[in-house]
Amino acid sequence: MNVLVNSATVVAAEGESGGNPLLSLSPGLMIWTMIMFLITLFILKKYVFGPVGEMIDKRRQKIEDDMSEAERSRDDAVQMLENYKIQLADARKEADELRDRGRREGERERASIVTAAEGQRERILTDTKQQVDAQSQAALQSVRGDVASIALAAAEKVTRKALTGDDHRRLVEEALQEIDLSKAGGAATA
Repeated sequence: MNVLVNSATVVAAEGESGGNPLLSLSPGLMIWTMIMFLITLFILKKYVFGPVGEMIDKRRQKIEDDMSEAERSRDDAVQMLENYKIQLADARKEADELRDRGRREGERERASIVTAAEGQRERILTDTKQQVDAQSQAALQSVRGDVASIALAAAEKVTRKALTGDDHRRLVEEALQEIDLSKAGGAATA
């Protein structure tokens, strides 16, 4: 406080001695300075502070809107990410199901092919057995015919006479029955 009083004293002393007129206390100058300050303040408030304040308010609002938009965009991005994760999980699940279905169908197809091959093998074996049986029967018939011819020839030689057709048939049938009986008896003893 002392410094202020000393400064005022120095200023008053210089004002009296003809120093700087701006530093001297003059009530008229003070009033005019106050009036000019208030006019300048009014002009600044009306033409400068108002538009600058509006610009600052607009800028503040724009920043708030941009931040809100950024938050909405971030929320949308998070939601989209979640949707993509769900879709990816669904796609993986579907791919797994398709792979499993393909595997099951492949196993089913393999089983079907194996069953068809076994059935074909059985048919071939059955056909082959039937052919062998048919050929055996044909061979047996041929052997019977040959045995009958040989038996007739032997009987002719023994009896030195020719047999009639009825005699021939009777002898063949007897020989065949004996052969069949001997085979049946030999199979039973074996």
